[in-house]
Amino acid sequence: MGAQFFSISEAMRFGWRTAKKHFWFFLRLIAVVLVVTYGPALIAQSFDRTELPTLAVLLFFLAGILFWVLQLLVSVGLIQIVLTHVSGGRGHINDLFSGGRHVVNYFLGSLAYGLAVAAGFVLLVIPGIILMVRLQFYQYLIVDARMGPIEALKASWDITRGSFWNLALFWLAVIGVNILGLAALGIGLLWSAPTAVLASGVVYRRLSQRPHA
Repeated sequence: MGAQFFSISEAMRFGWRTAKKHFWFFLRLIAVVLVVTYGPALIAQSFDRTELPTLAVLLFFLAGILFWVLQLLVSVGLIQIVLTHVSGGRGHINDLFSGGRHVVNYFLGSLAYGLAVAAGFVLLVIPGIILMVRLQFYQYLIVDARMGPIEALKASWDITRGSFWNLALFWLAVIGVNILGLAALGIGLLWSAPTAVLASGVVYRRLSQRPHA
């Protein structure tokens, strides 16, 4: 199974304790993320764009681009908040919008990651799973180590060497926790989702700090 450079139970316990301790903060965080992610689509669906003038359609298009960039910004900010808590600090809602300098690299990294994983799945699925697991921390490396997209993907491959099976078990644990949260009338996701994200931050930190060849 390979060397275990991180403890799944340690990561999940940290995530649970932190999510519980700062429950109201993470509740507000989830609310903001949901509004930014799904709000624009809900608003757009309330209009029949076939009956709107050309200028209004153009404004909808431009607003869509704006909110897409905002979603990228929030994704970066969420990683910053997670890493702050993992380091023993306390994040703030404003941190969601403070990672503008990483947005371009985050987008390019996400694009490269998606293409690599998709290509891997075309090659009999298993290579796609390996790439998905081994390259997953590119986003943390872009934000935390300020790497470029390709450099971050290579670094993620490096820090996860020898940890594939432990990472696979970790994500099975994450899925299990979120299924339990969903089973609790969906309300449990208010705890399980932050727990999973924070636990992922712990795993990244442990892997990034271990010596590498």
